[in-house]
Amino acid sequence: MNSNNKILSYIIIGIVLIWALSGVLTMIYLDEWSDRGTFGDLFGAINSLFSGLALAGLIYSIYGSRQEIQLQREEIELNRKELIKSRKTQEKSEKSLEAQVAQMRIASKLSGINTLITYYSGVISNPEKPEDIREKAREQRRALIKEIDDLIDRLGDEELE
Repeated sequence: MNSNNKILSYIIIGIVLIWALSGVLTMIYLDEWSDRGTFGDLFGAINSLFSGLALAGLIYSIYGSRQEIQLQREEIELNRKELIKSRKTQEKSEKSLEAQVAQMRIASKLSGINTLITYYSGVISNPEKPEDIREKAREQRRALIKEIDDLIDRLGDEELE
């Protein structure tokens, strides 16, 4: 039970005790029923005062709740805007990651082609290899160099788009 509920409980208990005590004191100090009735009539104005205070408390409570709801709406709107910003940032990050993966594929392919070109260059420059093998290595190396040129051209076209 939180402190607000404890305070409310104490207030209710206090009011009930005062009400009961007033009844007991009225019975003790006022012997005649007519005196007791007259005494009770004195509190008619207080009853309407308490009713008015209760209504004022209710109106204040509704007003406070309305303000709290308005603050919650504003907070929800701010959260919604933050989520939109977060989504946009995540989409940008995803696009950057996709571009990075594509660049890594190209770099890997170029590295593999470079390794093959180096190998074929070694075969071509080795005089101990038969001429037909060296000629096939030249053809393979030319094809790989053309593949690199084509890849570079495709990359240039993609950057222009």
